[in-house]
Amino acid sequence: MTFRQCSAIKHIPDVAKGFHGTPEFKELPQRLSEIRKRLAYQRQSRTENDDAVDKSGDKCRSQIQTLRQTFNVIFDRLERRTISEMERSKTLLRNKIQADVDQIDDVTEKFEMLTDALKDGSDTNEALSYIGFSKCDEVIFKAQLLLQTIANKDDFKMTFQSFKGITEYLSSLEMLGEVICEGGEKPLPGPDHVFEVEKHVLHNVKVADDKITCGISGICRLVNGEFLLSDGVNSKLKLLNSSDQVMSTSNVPDCPWDVCSTGQCEAAVTVDHKEDRHEILLVRVKAGKIEQMKTIKLQHTCRGLAHHGGHLYVTAGTALHVYDMAGGQGRQLYSDKNGKVTVARCAVSPDGSRIYITNVTLHQLITLNKDGTTLSTLTHPELQYPVTPHVTAQGHVFMTCFGQKTVVQVTEKNNQQTVTTLAGKNNGLSEPVSLCFNSNGSLVVCQLNNDSTVELKLK
Repeated sequence: MTFRQCSAIKHIPDVAKGFHGTPEFKELPQRLSEIRKRLAYQRQSRTENDDAVDKSGDKCRSQIQTLRQTFNVIFDRLERRTISEMERSKTLLRNKIQADVDQIDDVTEKFEMLTDALKDGSDTNEALSYIGFSKCDEVIFKAQLLLQTIANKDDFKMTFQSFKGITEYLSSLEMLGEVICEGGEKPLPGPDHVFEVEKHVLHNVKVADDKITCGISGICRLVNGEFLLSDGVNSKLKLLNSSDQVMSTSNVPDCPWDVCSTGQCEAAVTVDHKEDRHEILLVRVKAGKIEQMKTIKLQHTCRGLAHHGGHLYVTAGTALHVYDMAGGQGRQLYSDKNGKVTVARCAVSPDGSRIYITNVTLHQLITLNKDGTTLSTLTHPELQYPVTPHVTAQGHVFMTCFGQKTVVQVTEKNNQQTVTTLAGKNNGLSEPVSLCFNSNGSLVVCQLNNDSTVELKLK
């Protein structure tokens, strides 16, 4: 485990001086109130689900007892075993629900304690206010992660399903049927599943001080469910909440190209302008704000960006480079100088074994191993000017195609790659460039010359 070295140490009273007048402190009560309302809603929802599980268990019991009447003597034994299994399953589900409720209660109690502490010391001691704010910020982050986790769970329920051919096999059975538990985390299908677009939704990302129409060139999703966008034409980073609303912005040097998540609340941005600026900007998101931390200067063009295992993968038009997070130990992983844009953007598989790069010149998706050796080259009529590949945590591969204004999915079976067009002009796409998969089962697509992102709801 490594830690950043502190560049300076400041006393809390000095840091907290004038803190009461900052927007962050003034907005804190409202943020606390909103989070508490959401926690209360989720607690009520889980409590109702607990009642529903209890009722569904009673329904199962009734079905078991009704079926038992047909098989008087033998069912005495089977009923006890089946009900015992049902009760065990019900207890398991209710324990899971109670665990969610306990977590909500724990965070809510912390909010109440911090709210009381803020009221007691907010007008007299700025240092205490600052400490309270920092603790509130940590609790808010934990609450957001908890809300996201719970929101992605289906309600638990139980149903009873009797065994087929029960009259013939009755004497050999151990139970009357199977108690089926449903709900919890929503599993995504495997990487060979071909998605379909159920519907699309537009989300406005233009802010008041944008000088011209947005050109969102990059997007990544942070661990807390927020999105970070790079607006290349307005030279801004834009932070979206989980509801796709712009929370804050941060001005950056000319031409931010791409952005990728590098940690819990941190990201990297490629900034490239003509011949005089080739940089990677490291940023951190805290309390709904974007903080610029460090700039790494490079000696080559830097456009596309991906992160895996503490390394940054940077595309340079005709080459792919890899660096550590400090910008050191750089090396060229792949090169193709047979065209102007042979290495446009890149993505790395969850296990790091595959690196996907797009060759715009030849309209190809190229797959490399971690050493930069070419594993496959995909050429297909649907791949017209492919720009940005994106790989989900489950291994699904998506890509924007600028030429045909589409989003495609690439699947592989028996070493054969297949391209399926998921969305096009009819789904609001005009100049799609970058995209990112959301945990709710949708793709967020960003475009040039457009003030809106397009959310594609998948099924």
